[in-house]
Amino acid sequence: MRRRPATGLWGRLQRMAGEISVLRQMWRVPDGPWAPYQLDSSRVDYDLARQLYRNSHEKYKLGAAFARPVVNSVAGFVGAPHFTHRDPDADIALEAFVAAEASRLIRSIRNAVRDGDVFVRVVYDDDPLEPGRKRFALRLLPPEWVTPIRDPITGGLQEVVIRYPVEQRDADGRVIGHYHLVETIRNDARTLEADSRAPADVRERLAGESKENPWGLIPVVHVRNEPEEYAVWGASELEPLEPFMRAYHDVMLYAVQGARMFARPKVRFNLQDVDGFLARNFSEPEIESGRLRFGDKEIFLLTEGEDVAFITADSGLASITTLLKFLFYCIVDVSETPEFAFGTAVQSSKASVSEQMVPFARKIRRKRGQFEEPFQEIAGKFLAMWAQVENRRLETYRAAIDWEEIQPRDDAAIAQTVATLVNGLVQAVDGGLMSLDAASEFLREFVPSMLPWVDPDADDDERRRVTRSLAMIARLRDGAGLDAFEGAETEPSLNGVR
Repeated sequence: MRRRPATGLWGRLQRMAGEISVLRQMWRVPDGPWAPYQLDSSRVDYDLARQLYRNSHEKYKLGAAFARPVVNSVAGFVGAPHFTHRDPDADIALEAFVAAEASRLIRSIRNAVRDGDVFVRVVYDDDPLEPGRKRFALRLLPPEWVTPIRDPITGGLQEVVIRYPVEQRDADGRVIGHYHLVETIRNDARTLEADSRAPADVRERLAGESKENPWGLIPVVHVRNEPEEYAVWGASELEPLEPFMRAYHDVMLYAVQGARMFARPKVRFNLQDVDGFLARNFSEPEIESGRLRFGDKEIFLLTEGEDVAFITADSGLASITTLLKFLFYCIVDVSETPEFAFGTAVQSSKASVSEQMVPFARKIRRKRGQFEEPFQEIAGKFLAMWAQVENRRLETYRAAIDWEEIQPRDDAAIAQTVATLVNGLVQAVDGGLMSLDAASEFLREFVPSMLPWVDPDADDDERRRVTRSLAMIARLRDGAGLDAFEGAETEPSLNGVR
């Protein structure tokens, strides 16, 4: 649909700004024709996104099964990051904290990818496993509970309002009402109050309750998926897939309903004498009731010139299969998810696993780049809170972030690669084309458990390991056993080289 072009000064300004700019920058205010640009404050439909992920929405039942692999594949491959800090004690504390909260970090990625947003709060609470002790932990807050108030210039958090839903129950455990506890967190204070639906005793107890924020910061981080400068909230990975999943559901539903109809063919009769045919093949009660049973009829008695045949229709399975495959590849392309992530329900024929991993690895690196900023903010707020608890002073609260290499493990392929590589290195060493040092260092890239070939400053190296191993094999071959073996005094020969 095209709009009629405006005339006059406003029309010239529109043509100068361009169509997209006009749609996003309507400079109107109540006091005049010009208004500042405003951020997009629309949110994802969180309920629909979660229903698609759980495949619990009736209108998407046969198509929403693709939602879970799309979300989980991203969360699984992104994984939890590693942090390092220049202060040794802070580095140890940060490493222990991230290791303990790795599951929540991964879940925050999953929630952000699925819902578009998640709020992560760093808390210092009682340890449920060790009464009397406190510990740092992460708490995930659903985005519909949280209202962040940001500085319009810097974008930093000025205030966070959290609305906790509470169910009011009677003595028998039945729900008799709902209300909210509203927590407001600022850098210097924290308040907690109940809304007007709460019981009077709850409102009185919380009335005017305000506490000083001991941390001097807001320990809440907004983790967004696909953040944009013009949007307050993130975007769900399932938003662009929703129409394709709905279409897949409709096509599958049509195919299932059609298959039920086509599976029961109709009978066609070409009769000369209808009354005689009925008398020969059916009983009087059936004829009088007008309800003829064909299920128990193995034969029909016919006269000359009469015929019986089944009416069958084309189920259209070939065209339905083609359409479903087309929709499947639309989901694969739009979600940037490799085919093998969806299992073997649809045969993968466009590309091999290794070829599909190349664009998927780029997507994972891009996702990691998006999550680095909020994750570093989480680490920085933990370090600031930890420093106060430990009465320490750190030069910086910024921690370096690192990720594991993106490499899906294929044990058979890895074993074959290592076997081929070892055979080639052995031939190169035996042929005098490569030294043992060079061969060992080259092999270390493929076998992470190997040590440097020679390391005089270390307690152990790979050469000493190999020496002990060969001596142990020699003792076993001679029947000496493994009694307190510490290594031979003289080093065995390694391919003729001592």
